[in-house]
Amino acid sequence: MFKPQHAGIYFTDEHIQQAQKNRTSEPYPSAWALLDDIPETDGLTTAQINALRYRFEGDESAGEKTVDLLRRGDINIGEDTIYIEAVAVTLTLAQCFEMVRDHLSFPLASQAAWLEAFTTRVKQLNQPAYELMHFEHLWLNLLNLVAGIVLEDEDRFQKAVEIYKESIQHDIHPEGYIHKAVDAQDGHGMYRMLLSAQALILTAEAASHVGENLWAYEYRGVSAMTPTPYLLYYYYFPDKWRWDAPLEKEAAQALYKRHAGFWDMAQRQKPSRDRKILLTELRPIYDVWGGGLTTLTHGGTVETKRRGLFG
Repeated sequence: MFKPQHAGIYFTDEHIQQAQKNRTSEPYPSAWALLDDIPETDGLTTAQINALRYRFEGDESAGEKTVDLLRRGDINIGEDTIYIEAVAVTLTLAQCFEMVRDHLSFPLASQAAWLEAFTTRVKQLNQPAYELMHFEHLWLNLLNLVAGIVLEDEDRFQKAVEIYKESIQHDIHPEGYIHKAVDAQDGHGMYRMLLSAQALILTAEAASHVGENLWAYEYRGVSAMTPTPYLLYYYYFPDKWRWDAPLEKEAAQALYKRHAGFWDMAQRQKPSRDRKILLTELRPIYDVWGGGLTTLTHGGTVETKRRGLFG
């Protein structure tokens, strides 16, 4: 059942309560500290961090700061912005909007104006000026799914769900690589693999909070999780990358750290000892494109409710 919650796209009130309840338990302390101290380096970061402060700490003034940025439309996408960045910024703004949607300083008339501008931006991004690469298609589909949630457009949402399922069925090799991401032989295969895996996991996470459990969707044993062990190996051994010229270890690990949010989401959904070792090194994670401060939002594991005596 399609039921938008309007909390934060990738998390719900349950995530917030878990982070608050376990404030002193690992890995939460470092994430809470980062929430207070992270530099607001640009408008997008400022909007996202303050929206998180509002959602997780109840900081009304921080929420108002995000609302003000959204109402003024100060975070613009220039004509020279590359496509993937334009999609990612639009997604992040959508998350910010959802986090402050219930703020008292955000009247319905202002929300309607923002939603109209957002709808126009999504329409424009669905009419790209060039033929998209596969990883860009995955991010565009994520945007369409998120737009379905924000706009409460179930048809748009369900269309994105079907495209996601087709990608799981046809694009991921059982070994974990996505051939359409790595086969260009141009030196950017690792970057495209990371962003492809991230788009799939963000899609599964967002859908799961509105009634569509894409985490459970698999085809012949392949799911959104399948690329994660494959990528995990190359974090430690980028010199073994077989698709194009391998990156130096420092450069490869910097790339992973810039797009690290999906590791927290994957670990929350299906804990792994190997992934935990990686996360010990990466946390606390702040990934502006990938959900924000994901160690705070997804640092725990999925809590299952205890059954009573009779089930």
